[in-house]
Order: sequence, then structure tokens, then C-alpha cells
Amino acid sequence: MVKVRMNTADVAAEVKCLRRLIGMRCSNVYDLSPKTYVFKLMSSSGVTESGESEKVLLLMESGVRLHTTVYMRDKSNTPSGFTLKLRKHIRTRRLEDVRQLGYDRIILFQFGLGVNAHYIILELYAQGNIILTDSEFTVLTLLRSHRDDNKGFAIMSRHRYPVEQSRLFERTTREKMSRVLETLVQGNGDARLNTSELGDDSSNAPKEKQGEQKNVNPSELKKSDNNRAKQATLKVVLGEALGYGPALSEHIILDAGLIPSTKVSKDFKLDDNTIQVLAEAVTRFEDWLADVISGEKVPEGYILMQHKNSGKKNDAVSANGTLEQIYDEFCPLLLNQFKSRDRTEFETFDAALDEFYSKIESQRAEQQQKAKENSAMQKLEKIKIDQESRVHALKREVEQSVKMAALIEYNLEDVDAAILAVRVALANGMSWVDLARMVKEEKKSGNPVAGLIDKLHLERNCMSLLLSNNLDEMDDDEKTQPVDRVEVDLALSAHANARRYYEMKKRQESKQEKTITAHEKAFKAAERKTRQQLSQEKTVATISHMRKVHWFEKFNWFISSENYLVISGRDAQQNEMIVKRYMSKGDLYVHADLHGASSTVIKNHKPESPVPPLTLNQAGCFTVCHSQAWDSKIVTSAWWVYPHQVSKTAPTGNILQLEAS
Repeated sequence: MVKVRMNTADVAAEVKCLRRLIGMRCSNVYDLSPKTYVFKLMSSSGVTESGESEKVLLLMESGVRLHTTVYMRDKSNTPSGFTLKLRKHIRTRRLEDVRQLGYDRIILFQFGLGVNAHYIILELYAQGNIILTDSEFTVLTLLRSHRDDNKGFAIMSRHRYPVEQSRLFERTTREKMSRVLETLVQGNGDARLNTSELGDDSSNAPKEKQGEQKNVNPSELKKSDNNRAKQATLKVVLGEALGYGPALSEHIILDAGLIPSTKVSKDFKLDDNTIQVLAEAVTRFEDWLADVISGEKVPEGYILMQHKNSGKKNDAVSANGTLEQIYDEFCPLLLNQFKSRDRTEFETFDAALDEFYSKIESQRAEQQQKAKENSAMQKLEKIKIDQESRVHALKREVEQSVKMAALIEYNLEDVDAAILAVRVALANGMSWVDLARMVKEEKKSGNPVAGLIDKLHLERNCMSLLLSNNLDEMDDDEKTQPVDRVEVDLALSAHANARRYYEMKKRQESKQEKTITAHEKAFKAAERKTRQQLSQEKTVATISHMRKVHWFEKFNWFISSENYLVISGRDAQQNEMIVKRYMSKGDLYVHADLHGASSTVIKNHKPESPVPPLTLNQAGCFTVCHSQAWDSKIVTSAWWVYPHQVSKTAPTGNILQLEAS
């Protein structure tokens, strides 16, 4: 299973990596989702190649992760109320401190000093939280509120955040570990230890989850504890004793030369040699952790790949058909159980976290995009099938009308005879019931006219006839075809009834043509709208690597056909900057023969060789196009000189204006 949460060692290593951000100022805060926020930090020292301030994006996800990122993500168009509150209190403030509270999975960021200080507290356990407090740790705003009556504190607005409740990092001695292990192994039916000395990650759990055990039947709890005791291993027991989690406890056990899956029961005894070896392994790990927390060590980062299963579903195939490795785990220390697995190493743990989570996030976005595409295509296919079914229904109605009219025409005399017989009976005052009885009796007596009548619908002044196309010239096989029920109007003759069906057929054909045209337009519109929505969602879902900004991109610039960089100022200040800072020996200065034109410099990367004429021509055109001559449609020219010919002093009696060069 892919690792998604950070443990205590991960948090300590990441905090050490983030301490390099101390001294930067918070430029802005953005929200990517209700639980994910990006803090834009800037340094005014101007250490980048472009001479601009260094910019760092710090990403926080409540309960999950914390790292800087070099990937671009689309921000929410409208900031949330929580984001606006953060902006109000910490924007433009200097980051003064980054530290971990004890060795809990809680990180504290301090912006500002003294009474003007504000703290951002990120909780990475349970459901997580992001909290803004003032200098006295009074909560100003937070993502979610909860309380723990057992511990006597509440995490909610206008309450003080209990920073003193955090667990302090203490070294594990041989005596402490021996005592705790014996207590856990023997247990006396109690599987959980109240770790007042060493603590457990479960102490971070919120009250609402711990309180679920209050109403548990004691017999069921005892039964579950006994089952758990039977299944306990050395890795589980040591993980509970140290509070570092199963992965780190397995690393420590392997470092001690023991087997992590060793079964531990009440009869299990730890000899002095085993405890001594374990204590030495714990000491080596805690030496590394202490060096990360309080030393100068900046931990490296490792990303581990999933186990190779050739031909299995776990293998991912990229677009070019090659086998793509899938990220599975990240760690700041290469654990012993992972040394044989494929891995990628990074200079810092922060870079490894950014790569891991960004890759997972990108894959998740791609999967969601594919699901949306499949859903949209299924919807379009459903619309298409529905339209086709309607068109087929209209075609069947047209065919049915033609068939009814043809049957009437095949049996003109019989239809007229049946209509006349019913008319005469009704004209003689026969009731509907008597007429139906008479038709039934005539059928039994073998009357051919009565045999044609299937059912009377006198309330609609019509009746159903059983007709077939048995013509004299038809073969015997064709004459055995089944009859069809044809409804005829008693007020019309046989010819008029046939004409009525033909007129109905024309109306249905016209309706069919209009329906086909309308459905084609509707389908094309739906398809166009779906494609547009998918393209927009695909753009939004894309996570792209931030491109490195070059120093010359703040100016107007281009690369000539002969690979020479040409830069030009956008305003008077940039004109001054180009001449003073960026024009060097071997370059050429170009200016349009017009007052107020921008200063243009051709950067010569081969100072020993002259600039080719084609580049000079392109630079001159570039200068003229960016001057007022272009808007005024004035025909003018440009000239060039060497850097030593450019003077910043005006002739005697004249004033050098800022726009001039």
C-alpha cells in the first residue's frame, strides 16, 4: 500500500529542511482545496540569477503533508474565508522560526516577533488541522474544532492552544526499554500501555476516536486483547514501546540482527543480551534523530519503488510503451528492510517529498480526468442511442401507416361492406350492445363480412378490421400470411380511410426529417460542449513543473537568427539598468533615431568576434518597432555604437533626461 502520511522521523527531517526558509517573508497565501494551502515566501536578498527575490512555495495539507514545491498547481479563483484570515495576519511578515513541537507530528511556524508574532500550527495526525494563533497562542482561526475532556483542553477559536501538551524528545535507556517491553509482553490482558515516559503516536489521536471504546463490552475487549496478544510480534511490541511506528521499529530490529516477525506471547522472555542489542540499535537510531533535530545534519531523501511484478496489474505502462516505476514509500533514512528495493535518492528529504506527492497527485488527477472522459463519452453515447431509437420509432410509424393504407386498398370491397353493415345497424336504432352481440353471432354463422370485424370502438366512431393482402394473383404460400388489425373510421369510405393513412404517413415523414435535423444539431452541440469542458478540466488538472525564469525575461528580448541575445528596456528605469548593469565589453548598443526610444543591447557571447550584420539588422528593426515610430507610423532608422561610446553625461548647458541614453 502506498504511504501517504508522515511519521515522527519524517516530520523531524522535513522541519530541518524547512529551517532554510527562516528570514523569508510571506508574500501571499493561496488555497488549492479546503485542506491544502500554499504559502508564497520571498527573500529580498536577490540571490537568483535574474537578480530578483528568491521565491519559494510552501505547501501544507492538513493531516497529510508539508513540503516546498517546484510544481505549479491551479489555485482557487476566489480565496476562502480561512485564506483571507491568514493573509490578514501573516502577509508581509517575516518567518522567524520553524520547529517541531516535541516529537509529535505538529509543526509550528512563527511569523513576526514579540507581541506582533503570529503562529501557524500544522497538525499531521488523525484528521489534521491548520491553526492560526496570536503571540499568546490564542486561536484566531482554524480548519476544524475538537476537544478532549480527558486531557482537559479544547482546540477551538478563542481558546489557548496547548503547546505544553506536546511530548518532549527523550533518549531511551536500557532500563526504560526493558521495563516497557516486559509490561507489554506480559500485558495482564491490557494490550495498550499508558506510556507516560516514552509516549505513543496514539496520544495524538483526537478524543472523538478514543471515545469510541467507552461503550465496548469488557468481555469483548478482553477477547480482542487476547487475540491480539496471540498475534503480537516483536515489531508491533517495540513499535508501541518506542512510539516510532512499525516501519522504524522494524528498521531498529533488523539493525540489531533480530527477526521482526518473532511471535511475542506472555511466556516470551527477553534475555539481557537481546535487550542490550536492541538498546544499542535504538541508540544508533536516536543518535541520527537527535542530529536531525538539534544538529547540523540535513537529511537526504529516498523514494522507494513498488516491487516488480512482471506482467502483473501493478506494472504501469507509460504512453510510449515502456514500463513505468510506481512510487511506494518515502523516507529520510534508508531503512534496513528497504535496502534491497529499487529507489531514487535526493539531496534533501524536502525534494523527495515534493517529487513523491506531486507524482501521486498527478497520477490521481490523470485518473480523475480519464474517469470524467469516460463518463462524458458514455453520456454522449447514451444521447446518440436515444436519438437513434426515436428516429427508428418514427420510421416504424411511417412503415405502419403505409402498410395500413395498402391493406385497405387490397380489401376495398370488404372494408366498404363492413362499414356499410355497421352503419345500417346503427341507423336502424340498434344499441351498441345488441350490435356487438349480432356481430358475434354472425361470426359463428360464417358471415364473411362479420369475420373481418375484430372489435368495435363505437365511442370513437371506428372499428378494427382483420385484413390481409390475399390477392387472387398471389401464390398459396403468400396467402397464408397472418392478418393485421387495421382501424377504420366509420364516417369515411374505404378510399377515404386509405387516404387518411397516407396523409398520416406524410406528416410522420415530415416529423421524422425535422427530428433528425434537430437531433443532429443537438448532438453536435452536446459533443462540442463536452469536448470543451473536458479540455478545460484537463487544463485545470495538469500539474506542471515550474520553469526556471532567466534573468533577461524581465526585459523585451529575442534571440537572433545567429543565436545572439538582444535585450531592450520596457521603461526608463529598465533602460538605465540595461546600460549600467548588463552592458559589458564586446556588446553593442542600439538605439532608434527617435527621442525617447528604448535602449537595446546585443549581448556578444563571442567578444573576440564582431556581431554579424544580420543580427545588427534584426536588432535595429526590433528597436524601431518598440519605439513611438511604430505607433505613429513614422519611417525612421536605428544606429549602433560600442559600449565605451555610450556616455551618461550631457553636453555643456544641456540636461540629460531620464528617457535619453
